[in-house]
Amino acid sequence: MSTDEKNPLQGANPSPPETISATVNQDDIDALMAASVDATETVGDTAVSQDDIDALMDLVGTPSNTLSVPSSEPKRGDQKVGRSDAVSVDLLNQDRVARSRMPTMEVLNDRFARAFRGSLFNYLRVNADIIPTSAQMTKYGDFIGKIALPSYFVMVSMTPLRGSMLFILDPYLCYAVIEAFFGGNGKLEPKLEGRDFSVIEQRVFNQIIDHAIADFTSAWDPIVKLQMKVTRSDVKAQFVGIAASPEIVVASSFEIEMERWRGKFFVCFPYHSVEPFREQLISGVAADQTEMDATWKTALHKDIQDACVEATVLLAARNITFGEASKLQAGDIIPFDKPDIATLFVEDIPIGDGRYGVSNRKYALCITQYRSPDEEDILKAVQIKKE
Repeated sequence: MSTDEKNPLQGANPSPPETISATVNQDDIDALMAASVDATETVGDTAVSQDDIDALMDLVGTPSNTLSVPSSEPKRGDQKVGRSDAVSVDLLNQDRVARSRMPTMEVLNDRFARAFRGSLFNYLRVNADIIPTSAQMTKYGDFIGKIALPSYFVMVSMTPLRGSMLFILDPYLCYAVIEAFFGGNGKLEPKLEGRDFSVIEQRVFNQIIDHAIADFTSAWDPIVKLQMKVTRSDVKAQFVGIAASPEIVVASSFEIEMERWRGKFFVCFPYHSVEPFREQLISGVAADQTEMDATWKTALHKDIQDACVEATVLLAARNITFGEASKLQAGDIIPFDKPDIATLFVEDIPIGDGRYGVSNRKYALCITQYRSPDEEDILKAVQIKKE
């Protein structure tokens, strides 16, 4: 085979849009080897490179002995992309939840840890170091499967949020609480396997959970006002399930060390319960402020006092039917009884009642009783403003 012949196998850059098939035998290999020796004497693209020879050597061992040059197959860098690289996506799978960090959750956990530390000291009279870990979103089955037994599980409702949450004391923390409460010295190794908690021990655990609920509610006040209540407690996780195994939950753990004892405290709730507040939990808007800024309070109070508002007085009102209103014409008189008391409205919110009359040749109102606006009045005024 001569190098002057137009062999599609020659050249470092074969035409990509076409697919070429040729039978490769030993004679072709020998010819190409000879062509490579004379490559220095050839000019242009008739030289055969070592890469071409290596590629042909690999093709000799293939069952079909056929050389195929792909036409227009998409590439990712130097690697070709084929059907095997396609990944199926299930839009109904909850694994699609973004595994982003939640800075506000870390702030809330830190605030809860500080408050819970004080509660443990007041109840057990033992100094406790509580180290919160970052909140993680994981499957409920994976989370509950890692909890050591026998642990103490407490299911708590979280009104107004949907669903329930779990407070969990692991076996070592249960042992630590009992030892600290009854004055143990912590020298004996805990025997946890096959051990059940007595009624007295469960009462002690419930007291700890009550303190934890109060501290957790206080920590979450900047996000949502929770009204939490214990609904069930047990030592087996299957009796206090708060979600299905594949559902996503937000789980936080706290390392608690009390002098000679150490254990873990877990808080877990479904992700869909706090999903309405996801933006707040990710953006970190809930600042950790425990004291009110007096300067800011004074400035805000002064600005509010200087704000201009619209005050109106309802002298009289009468209800008529739509049919009567449709027949009204200019000059018609609507009779009504003169009331003794009129209502004062500020920005459509009733704030007081009084007697009306004339003062300095102007209509005036003498307030005799102030009202305390309730939530319904404020919402009604806001609706009127919107309309």
